[in-house]
Amino acid sequence: MIINKLYSRFFICVFCVLLLWSCQTEAPDNEIISTDQTPTEGILETKPQNYPSGYGVDFERDSISSLDLHPDFQYDLKMLAWRIQDTITGAYGGRPVVFLCGDESTVTKAKALNVSEFAGIGLGVDGFTEFKYVTKSMQENVKADGVFPMSTNANDSSLYEWKDGFMLISESTLLAAYSVLVIGDKVVRLEEAVSPVWLIETSDGNYFKWQHIERQGGGHVPIRWYQFKSYEIEK
Repeated sequence: MIINKLYSRFFICVFCVLLLWSCQTEAPDNEIISTDQTPTEGILETKPQNYPSGYGVDFERDSISSLDLHPDFQYDLKMLAWRIQDTITGAYGGRPVVFLCGDESTVTKAKALNVSEFAGIGLGVDGFTEFKYVTKSMQENVKADGVFPMSTNANDSSLYEWKDGFMLISESTLLAAYSVLVIGDKVVRLEEAVSPVWLIETSDGNYFKWQHIERQGGGHVPIRWYQFKSYEIEK
């Protein structure tokens, strides 16, 4: 009887030790999951008379550069604006647009998904903070830009006539061209509080969340992004 009690106490002790060891090995994961996901922020310059080719973002290297000064800069996403005179109304204006690297016809390409719309993620800074995990469904629904039907070089006059620094094209024609783009002009007129959150898959296969914060005077466009780590991506 005494031996049985000793065996019982022995097995209870072993069980407690194993349970304690198990809890200790899970602690780092719990710490990792509580990451605050601090984003990187930067400014895109899109004033067309100063930066006709716009600015690009290399998410992998946390880098932003002028594509006029550095035309070979390897961007994941770029933003520029055309100055146009509407050939129908005669009105002048700037028409900003966002391009992803490559398009559906190229081998090298970035992809994107509006997760606020797709997954009910919130808008603005609260939505950006809320977006903590990349689901399998999101990964399967990111898309590359369609083939843009005109030159992406704002100085290229081979397709449309230019006059005094303005491209002569109707706004409706330009907006129809923008419609083949995943992001295109869908964010450029929005204030931060109603700006959606986007999932970006770079051409290297890494995932980032990205948000166009707002468009400020002079063509200054603050943006934020964050690279998801492996434990934040559903495999």
